[in-house]
Amino acid sequence: MRTKHLILILIGVIIATIVFIAFGPAGEPNDSFKNIVVQTHQQFKEFQENLRVGLERKKLEIDPKYLLLLGFTSPNDAAGQQQQLDQQNVADIGSSGQLPKTDFSAPATKAELELSELRGLRRPQDAVTFGSQSGDQKGQRKRITTPYNGTKSNFTIVSYVLEGQVASAILLAQNIAAKLPSEYLLIYDLGVSEEQLRDLGSYCNNSRCSVITYDLSEFPSFVADQRTHAYRPIVIKDGLMRARSVLFLENYMRVRGGSAQLRNLQSIVMNPGARKAGVKSAGILGWNTATAVSSLTHPKMFDYFESKAEEFNFLRMVDLDAVFFSGSSLVTEKIMLPWLKCCLTLECIDPIGAQSNGCKFNKKPMFRYSGCHGYDASAFNIVLGLTFQMDTSEYSLPGDSPRNIFYKETLEQATRILESRRRNSSETSDHPFTDD
Repeated sequence: MRTKHLILILIGVIIATIVFIAFGPAGEPNDSFKNIVVQTHQQFKEFQENLRVGLERKKLEIDPKYLLLLGFTSPNDAAGQQQQLDQQNVADIGSSGQLPKTDFSAPATKAELELSELRGLRRPQDAVTFGSQSGDQKGQRKRITTPYNGTKSNFTIVSYVLEGQVASAILLAQNIAAKLPSEYLLIYDLGVSEEQLRDLGSYCNNSRCSVITYDLSEFPSFVADQRTHAYRPIVIKDGLMRARSVLFLENYMRVRGGSAQLRNLQSIVMNPGARKAGVKSAGILGWNTATAVSSLTHPKMFDYFESKAEEFNFLRMVDLDAVFFSGSSLVTEKIMLPWLKCCLTLECIDPIGAQSNGCKFNKKPMFRYSGCHGYDASAFNIVLGLTFQMDTSEYSLPGDSPRNIFYKETLEQATRILESRRRNSSETSDHPFTDD
């Protein structure tokens, strides 16, 4: 208590001294202090201006070659955009005398060559690389990095697999074959070993299930980071170039319903404007949670979408575990493009201070930032909120809805189940799989 009083007295003395110097008799000390105040004020104004300009420059602009790789532009369009950017860079140099911070490289020559090679392909499975002998030796993988340009199927289920996740991908293939035998499944290999790829190929190498080895090395190195999942929209976009609509599933998701339920959900996605089951879909259908977008999104990400966290306080977060996408122009231009631009911009997808663990959901109110960032899922939900005016009923159903025909199966469960099956075990209690 005595210490607190001494601190207060000391603060009072300091304030009184400053006031005396500022408003005391004119003299050299007084003038010096006024100069310091003026300079400080000027520096503060400059800092505010720089901060404002810095926020204005947080726009999502990516290298044109990535637009080419993702199928948004033709090589000629990308070259035209490149020329415009080069002209802008020259203007920036002339006005500032310095090189601009962003250095846009030329369109990807490799991508153009691969695109030419793929123009003759007509079916999604024609681009599958596992076991292909077109120009490669048998069993050698040809990594695809260019947009598919063949005939689209009506509907495709899309997933991906990383090193160590093959057990989950195999059981997903078996689950789809059992529950949705008429549907096509496409699994993207994003870095699986040859041995694991052979294992997967023995279960997924037919007219209804195929594996594509996709090369992420053409994109920035951080895209392959499993923490950010920046590769998910890339996989989805490539799938949308192969089908008019896709169901994206994480490889740990399983279907408990059947074809009739799937078709019913797909009809919601493909019939914009027709309100069904409380959803007026415009090409997207997912399942929302009780968690607010603002709670699982780093505040700095909102700057790149020229929005504020407060606008998303009551917007429910949609999981990316299972989401339907249509290939409509709205989805392509208003959702996929800005989403991909953020995921290909390091400062947007992974702001300084962002982390995926240590969530604190006990903060009040509940929509406050929890300390956990959702990375690609956060960007996806921001785009959805802005596109559909913060109305989750436009693109999602509640996570506990009876129309949710999916459930999760952990990698540990999948590994144990697969090993049990390989030992010809007759145990069925290990698997929560039911016909309900």
